Order: sequence, then C-alpha cells, then structure tokens
Amino acid sequence: MCIRSRHIRRTLLIWLSLLSVLAGFAAETPVTINPELKGAWVVPDGAWDGRTVLLLHGFASDMNDAGDLLKRLAHGLAAQGIASLRINFRGEGDAARTQIESTFTTRLEDTAAAREFAASQPGVAAGRIGVLGFSLGGSTAIVTGGRQPAWFRSICVWSSPAGDQYAAMSADVFGGAFAQAMRAGIGSVEFNGWKTVTLRREFFESFRGIDLDKSLAKYPGAFLSVRGSEDFLPPRDAEFMKIAKGSPAEAVLIGGADHIFHVFQPELGHAARALEVTVAWFVRTL
Repeated sequence: MCIRSRHIRRTLLIWLSLLSVLAGFAAETPVTINPELKGAWVVPDGAWDGRTVLLLHGFASDMNDAGDLLKRLAHGLAAQGIASLRINFRGEGDAARTQIESTFTTRLEDTAAAREFAASQPGVAAGRIGVLGFSLGGSTAIVTGGRQPAWFRSICVWSSPAGDQYAAMSADVFGGAFAQAMRAGIGSVEFNGWKTVTLRREFFESFRGIDLDKSLAKYPGAFLSVRGSEDFLPPRDAEFMKIAKGSPAEAVLIGGADHIFHVFQPELGHAARALEVTVAWFVRTL
C-alpha cells in the first residue's frame, strides 16, 4: 500500500469514528446542582439500564474541555446506552476565565455534590456509577474514589498527575507561580501560550496532604489510565498499575499524543483513540 493510500485510509477511519460518535448525539439538559454549580445531563435515547458517568474537566477549563472532548465523550457514551453528567467547577469552569478562585477542596466538594445529584436522578443505578477525570480532573477523581470507595464502580483518568501534589507544585512545576503566591498571596502562570491565569495562595495550600498514589491504593474498583507518550507530565502509569487494588486495572499509552491528545489536530487520530478506548472501558466495567 502506498503512503498516500495509507493516509487516505487512516483519515477515513478517523472520520468514521467521529461520525459514529456524532450519530449517537442525545439531547442535553442544562442542570443546576446548587446555586453555584451547573452542568449538563445527557441520557441515552431509547433503552437505558442506569449506567452513569461523571465527567470532570481539567484545570482552568470548562465542562466541555479542550476541543469539546468531554462533550464528545458524553455523546459517545450515550450512543452506547450510558448517561453522563459533566459540570463546571466553581471559580474555574470557564475556558475564558483567567482569575482562578477554585481550590482542590472546592473541586472535591463539587464532585461530591455532582455525584449526589446524579445518584438521585430517576433511573440511575447507584451501583453502576463511574467517573472520568481529565488532568486535574483525574486527580479529583482519584482522591474522591479513595475517600469514598463505594461511590464509583469504575474510574478512568486522562493525562493524570501522580504522587504528592503539594511537593510537585513546590518543585515549581508552575514556573514560579508557587513561590510568587506563597510570598505575595497571588501568582500568575502562562500555559504553553494558551492563556495566563492568576492563582491564589489558597489554591496551592489546598493540595497539602494530597497524595494520589495513597488515594488510589484505597480505591477498590476498576481503574484505567489513558495518556499520550508526549504528555509533559511524568509517566507514572506503571506505578499506578502496581498501586491499584481493583480489577481490571489497565493503562493505555497513545503513541505521539500530547497532554490533550492533539485534539486540535484530528487528522492524527489521537483524540479519537482516547474517546474510543474510554467509551469501550465504561461499556465493559459499569
């Protein structure tokens, strides 16, 4: 097969994958979980057996996340008979927002409120709820699963950090914002030319005592880690597999993909692959 033919075939497969997701688009219902917390509730058209997934966005993003990845995931799940709830974290859930007022504590509180809301909806099977967390959303999912081991039957994380989070931040992964905030109460950081955000000291302080490895060790359910080989975060998925107590526990490495799976370059197929394996995971484990 010539190079051009392989490229055409690969592009066709990508578009067929995307069309299969789009074909399953169900109606979205805007929901207000509490006065400060809003989201989108998606229930499959037709038969639904109560399986439901919470979708937790990454840092300084919103409930649809980069390239609408979480919105696309919601409808991919719906096409396979799985409902979902995605939320905008307080003080953070707006892709255009630059003043970040959330903390890790408020993220955990919002996740708990969202899980309670989802579990209370008619038709939801309380024992068949899962959670997907993207980046910092992955940290949020892991810690919640460790603290409330009966809440989620299955967890999937995309591009998740690992280990002691306060130690990682104090090691200056935020490019000086940590030291600035500790000194002046507020610091700013630019994310790869995407946008510059300001972070309060309270944001960093809220990660004291947060160790994702210890939290994962307390979670008894199914666990999947999906990451790109070009993620800027250190690859710790092999350690995750040793720590995870539940079954199955699996890791998927997408070759050549970056932290957001090159979602703005769909021709590469990385984002489509992340969506594909995640939908299949929840179909299998919920």
